[in-house]
Amino acid sequence: MFSEADKKILQTALVGGVVAILGLFYYMWAVVNPEMASRDKDITSHTDLIKKKDAELAEIKRWEGRTAEIAAIIQQLDQKIKRLPGTSDASEFLRILRECVQITNLSDIRIGRVKNVPMGAYDEIPFMVTCRARYHDLGQFLTLVEQHPQRIMRVKTLNVTSDLARPSRHTAIVQVATFVFNESVPRAKEVASK
Repeated sequence: MFSEADKKILQTALVGGVVAILGLFYYMWAVVNPEMASRDKDITSHTDLIKKKDAELAEIKRWEGRTAEIAAIIQQLDQKIKRLPGTSDASEFLRILRECVQITNLSDIRIGRVKNVPMGAYDEIPFMVTCRARYHDLGQFLTLVEQHPQRIMRVKTLNVTSDLARPSRHTAIVQVATFVFNESVPRAKEVASK
């Protein structure tokens, strides 16, 4: 049926085919598999990066939806920063204290400056106020100091003693402090941009 030459050609073709198939398998194992593994790893890392960027984008979109709230916060920060002086000059603070005294019914008033207290980024500027007043007037004065809209102030100490010669008027020694930044005052927009 087949001649010897045909058998040799068929054998050679069969061996060539087997070698070609084995060569193809070797090529797949040695070259294509590592490349596929490398690409799979790249796909995984890129997929993770895409998920991370999607999360960041969603966060940005959430903040975009809160622009009115952010604008209100910036406005509040601006108002609070305005209440803090830029220098330790006492004239503005003394003017505010004088206003508070005039509104209330304090008498025999003496105001003295106490040494500044460094507090890191800001300094505390204390003043000692000695006066005579009724409890109601003294309470009104303390409220005006603590809640003043133009300046951040606080009452550090309060000492009230009664005078037997005038039982309705009491001697009060009040230490009032305000604050000043040592460094430049940040603007609200700079703070909000961070």
